[in-house]
Amino acid sequence: MKNFFEILFNGQPNARPKNKLYPAYKNHCLNICRIWKNKKYNDFGTERIIRLFLAISQFAFPGLLVKHISGKKGLLVRKIAVEKYVWFKLLFTIVVLIVNIPNGLITGITFYFLAETILYLATLIYLSNEFAEPISYRRSITFLFLNFIEIVLYFAVIYADFNNRYSDFLNSKFSNSTDAVYFSFVTSATVGYGDYCPVSQLAKRLVIFQIILFFIFVGLYLNFFAARIQNPTYYNSEKKKGNR
Repeated sequence: MKNFFEILFNGQPNARPKNKLYPAYKNHCLNICRIWKNKKYNDFGTERIIRLFLAISQFAFPGLLVKHISGKKGLLVRKIAVEKYVWFKLLFTIVVLIVNIPNGLITGITFYFLAETILYLATLIYLSNEFAEPISYRRSITFLFLNFIEIVLYFAVIYADFNNRYSDFLNSKFSNSTDAVYFSFVTSATVGYGDYCPVSQLAKRLVIFQIILFFIFVGLYLNFFAARIQNPTYYNSEKKKGNR
């Protein structure tokens, strides 16, 4: 039974990635040096500043630490560990909404996770030439969808806390967490049924920010990866690239 679940989750032994890895922190420092030296990619101006900022910002979040620790056991373990971390963040938000415990600390953690997800997604575009190709672009699309759900739920937690804390945040209070999730999804879809709408300046700014993220997500991230979904995985393609 154990062998069954191992094959179910990790695939057949001959199909598992076995690439050797540099320590994640060391490799990330090398990536920053490559961006700074500017030998293989001619970036300049605003793009260069964004690329450097995104590369450096990864040190502020646990994702890089997860890669560093799990990477000691190989690429497969690191990929699985990163997947577990993504699911942990998603389930954390779901539990917060189910238990209905939004407060200042939880909202602060939510903002932190939100910033990590947004900046990570940006690195997939701006730093794509610095990293090895994904194992599978279909896998990338799958996790982009999970990242989108993450972002919507993060905003749901934020809206629930702020609407409960401030009397004039929205035009009416949420009766339960489902209302917060509903408002967040409606905002992302830019539908705007009118049953809930922002009243305060803070609420309007958050709504504008979420809508901007939605347009960027659909117009940039999904199109960027959807155009590559037919590409073979890098560890079973004829032209192999080492995973640095």
